Amino acid sequence: MTTTVHLATPPVEVACCRDLALLAPKFRATLERVFAQMKAKGHDPVVAETLRTRDRQRFLYGFGRTYDDGRGVVTMSPDAMATWHGFGLAVDVISASMEWNAPESFWRDLRELATAAGLTSGDDWDRDGVAAGPDPDERFSDRPHVQWGPPMKRSPSPRAAELYRTGGMTAVWAEVGAL
Repeated sequence: MTTTVHLATPPVEVACCRDLALLAPKFRATLERVFAQMKAKGHDPVVAETLRTRDRQRFLYGFGRTYDDGRGVVTMSPDAMATWHGFGLAVDVISASMEWNAPESFWRDLRELATAAGLTSGDDWDRDGVAAGPDPDERFSDRPHVQWGPPMKRSPSPRAAELYRTGGMTAVWAEVGAL
């Protein structure tokens, strides 16, 4: 016998931030170059989200767990300090005209151009050139997600949170070479 779980309707949305000025300087500059290359290929990339507050991250984490509107699980990170979005080192990119429903060519080009620029794509976390969907060593795909690349790990360590606490975002940016 299967049990159907009925999740609550999502609460009022916590506003997201799209301000590129809040990103680490080198990350922002690299992202802008990737966008120019995407536009040269006929795409219309736009940042859907940059810096995340703790309230926003908690709101997103509730999807597929406490409430849902059909999106399912939106993020694996329960707290903003557990994602590079909380440090100004990650963004979500979508199509200006088609939003989250961009064609496969948009996601492929985003993945390839971001990786070529030294960034990490949520569609190729291990940066081996194989998209997360067919790649057996990838746990999940987050195609819109792009973050600063090595030496950063996929998710922030407790050291990143400590640097943030003692020196702010610029201390974290300096540590990963994105200042």
